[in-house]
Amino acid sequence: MQCKALRESGKDLAGYNVAVFGASTDALEKNKKFAKKLELKYPLLSDTDKKVAKNYGILMRGKFASRVAIIVDKDGKIAHIEKKVDLRNHGKQLLKLLDKCKIEKKNADEKSAEASSEEADSDAKSDNEDADK
Repeated sequence: MQCKALRESGKDLAGYNVAVFGASTDALEKNKKFAKKLELKYPLLSDTDKKVAKNYGILMRGKFASRVAIIVDKDGKIAHIEKKVDLRNHGKQLLKLLDKCKIEKKNADEKSAEASSEEADSDAKSDNEDADK
């Protein structure tokens, strides 16, 4: 649910100067399959040794990471850790948090350049899929 909510808010999140990604303590192959199944437009990172979760203080019973949203500002400092994640509406929740933390929005030139890049990536992917047939 959380990943789907982020995916559905992808265009709105793309309006901010942020890098969105998920992280899980699951195995890389499991995360790859999960990301593909949900058609995620953002990376899903694997923290299989659980060091990152432990360092952020979110490792539960030594096995898995609790569901949180961590907002890191442009200087690399943690601006906010949201421990009460609304799984069904996480994308909208994150948008509100970005505003609350005063995370910058992209200007029109940045949005235009990113849209052109995404279109080129999509065309290249289509060409590769056609070549595989």
